[in-house]
Amino acid sequence: MTERGRRYRRRLLFLLASATFFEGYDTFVLSFVLALVLVDLGGTEAEAGWIRAVVGLGAVAAFVLSAQADRIGRRRLLLLTIAGYTVSAGLTALSPNLVSLAAAQFAAQVFLGAEWAVAITIVVEDFPAAERGRALGIVTAMNTLGGIAVGVLAFLGLQSTPLSWRAFYVVALLPLILIAVGRRTMRETERFEAVRADPASARLDHTSLWEPWRRPYRATVLAVGLLTFFRHAAVAAAAFWWAYYAQQEAGMSVALSGLYLAVAGVLGAVGFVVAGRLMDRIGRRPAFVAYMLGTLAFGTLLFQVSSPALMLPVLCAAIFFGLGSVAMTSAFSTEPYPTYVRSRAAAWCRNAFEVPGGIVGPLAVGLLGDHVSGPVGNIGDATSLAILALIPPTILLCLRHVPETVGSDLARLDRLAAEEAPR
Repeated sequence: MTERGRRYRRRLLFLLASATFFEGYDTFVLSFVLALVLVDLGGTEAEAGWIRAVVGLGAVAAFVLSAQADRIGRRRLLLLTIAGYTVSAGLTALSPNLVSLAAAQFAAQVFLGAEWAVAITIVVEDFPAAERGRALGIVTAMNTLGGIAVGVLAFLGLQSTPLSWRAFYVVALLPLILIAVGRRTMRETERFEAVRADPASARLDHTSLWEPWRRPYRATVLAVGLLTFFRHAAVAAAAFWWAYYAQQEAGMSVALSGLYLAVAGVLGAVGFVVAGRLMDRIGRRPAFVAYMLGTLAFGTLLFQVSSPALMLPVLCAAIFFGLGSVAMTSAFSTEPYPTYVRSRAAAWCRNAFEVPGGIVGPLAVGLLGDHVSGPVGNIGDATSLAILALIPPTILLCLRHVPETVGSDLARLDRLAAEEAPR
């Protein structure tokens, strides 16, 4: 077994999966405890809306920090983002008012957005091509499980402790343990070290945020960026509006819809793992198209059924395909590019395209489906129409403009980049 053999990769996978777990945890926890926050700190629904908008912009601003992995290294940035997130979570727990809470959560999203991007990059660079898809599936699945953990803690009564909503952010201090583990056991990725040790890499631009838009990479960045925008706009719209649709238009109780979401979330998380194995076996593009067809079918149907008996299996399938497809988009955002520019390309694809899609999708459905002023007049039909409009161009972009990267030789990409560098 080599120094970076299977045992090291298992430890690394645990560290990265734990990091993405808390990305999902923090993303979900604010909306879950928002009512308690408003009672404790004082505030209106309108102010809560502004807080959500400000916090959401943190994930967009994470673009700048994510891109620094090409300059300072993957290991250093990952440990920095974990530390930054932990401090931000602690400041959130100590917030005396809504302004300080919004500022702390904005910072948390900056660090979490960068943490996600660098974790995916590390998987791509430190796992063999034959294992890369499975590792991506596991790491991305933990994001969903982090969100489910919030519901489990609430079910156990964490909000009823003396700390109330603040207790959820005290739990978020646990990543400090990851820093202790990571500092001792984690190494810089082999590909990053190899590129930096190559004298030819000195001619490459390791700092400019615009480097991914050079001619060799421009078309792929644009295609993958648009693909992630359309996919995430559809999936985020469905994820945001499903509980409202189930309760207000399908007549389900809050308790039953919560139970369905927890069960479907656990079962649907299997979709990430299956996606990882499938894309290693048949390729990234065929697996993604299959998942998008599943999203199109079950996502559309989900907002047309009202029977509780049908709702649960359809919800499980929609989560399986819709959320599970992020394993493939993570590969599209990283594998086509040489090491010296990989993190910046991934930052463009996720923070500049995918994250805005997650803002536009739910907003568009809300405007279309408003029962008073919306042209569609109900959330169910508006969400189904959004999925029908957004998923087909996603599939078309994949088939026509996104390169297949299964088994890609990252060392070869690095050699070609060095050979083509300006002299």
